[in-house]
Amino acid sequence: MRRLLGVAACWAFAFLALAGPVELHLFWAATCPDCHVMKAFLAELVQEYPDLVIIDHEVTFNPDNWRLMVSLARAYGLKKEAVPLVFIGDVALAGVGRAVELRLREEVERCLSQGCSSPLAKLPPKRARVLSPLEIALILGVVVVVLFLLGK
Repeated sequence: MRRLLGVAACWAFAFLALAGPVELHLFWAATCPDCHVMKAFLAELVQEYPDLVIIDHEVTFNPDNWRLMVSLARAYGLKKEAVPLVFIGDVALAGVGRAVELRLREEVERCLSQGCSSPLAKLPPKRARVLSPLEIALILGVVVVVLFLLGK
């Protein structure tokens, strides 16, 4: 009887784990037209799948979000990072279009039925040590100003 209750408890726990929300991380840039297309698609998708939780990370003006995106991209085995970039379950997808939308929908359904851990669970202990495009632009701007002032 005890064993039967233990097995029942395990099945109940597994069912509850599968019934939980599915986490999707969207990395986007404020100046990226495709990113806004992806955001609109995801807004529709979350209406269709209420257990889908979309966590968005703007990377243009937030260097920490850029580093998080690069770290996740490396953890997922991507060779380069380009926005919009979406991580869900075992899938990382960049860009927009019908093929991307179909693959995202497929992974959402798989995660809802089978359960998926957060993409953040794949992160290594240390994040990537890279400069964001904003930081690079600021450094270059300072160098140009210094060179200009030295040239006077």
